[in-house]
Amino acid sequence: MSTLPHLGFQRYQPCALLQPYVSCYWQIFRPAGAESQSTEFMHPEGGTGIVFNFGAPIRLDGWQHRAQCLITGPTKQSTKLELSGRVDALGIRFWPGAGRVFLKSPLSELLGQHLTPGDLSLALLSDELAERLALLPTAPERIALLEAQLLQYLTAHESQAQATEPRMQYALRWIAAQKGQGEIRNLLTEMDISQRQLERLFQQNVGMSPKNFSILQRTGFARELLKHDTAAPLTDIGYQAGFYDQAHFIREFKHVIGITPGQFRSKALLKR
Repeated sequence: MSTLPHLGFQRYQPCALLQPYVSCYWQIFRPAGAESQSTEFMHPEGGTGIVFNFGAPIRLDGWQHRAQCLITGPTKQSTKLELSGRVDALGIRFWPGAGRVFLKSPLSELLGQHLTPGDLSLALLSDELAERLALLPTAPERIALLEAQLLQYLTAHESQAQATEPRMQYALRWIAAQKGQGEIRNLLTEMDISQRQLERLFQQNVGMSPKNFSILQRTGFARELLKHDTAAPLTDIGYQAGFYDQAHFIREFKHVIGITPGQFRSKALLKR
């Protein structure tokens, strides 16, 4: 969700101490009766998140969720978000590789899942916290309370609080810098690590393989090109984003995003 003016979308940056863990906080708000229903898509980038919902129940990929707090695991495909009635939600988005500090479980166990704190026995996210957040009138006040809770948790778990294991940090930055186009065998050589070791690191800390994470970076780069370079032929966009040919570009992009590159560009142009 990048810009959703009809939902009052706002993004907020974390405090300095939480920047290694939190990519951003976000809020969406729409009073009851403003619109009957809206459908949005949350595109995957390899991270995880927490959603606090104080409005009407939300639907994720067709499943209705009434819980005030949901943990959103890593995904390999876009998530369909359906909203109706009064919308009032606040979210935390963790960087790829950083969410495990707070979510505890190996992230491969959360892949494609939308779970409650009770499902994971997360004392950090209590019913009391959700109730206190619901009573606060503004997003900055809610975020201040959330940050206090997150910082308190980090202090209590200082020995486990390293945002991302150094080898994991290196691998994530390498793949992101290459925009998902680098050969994993070159990364293995640079890190002096085996394929099996790297796979284990990614499954535990990202929830998917290095190859799958690379695909998300590649399709994410393609999305940005499609949104901003509207005159370029789709074939050129595909090659620039590292796809072998047009068929490969269409197939992989549609598998992750849910629509073809041409359809994505058309929708992006309509939003301008």
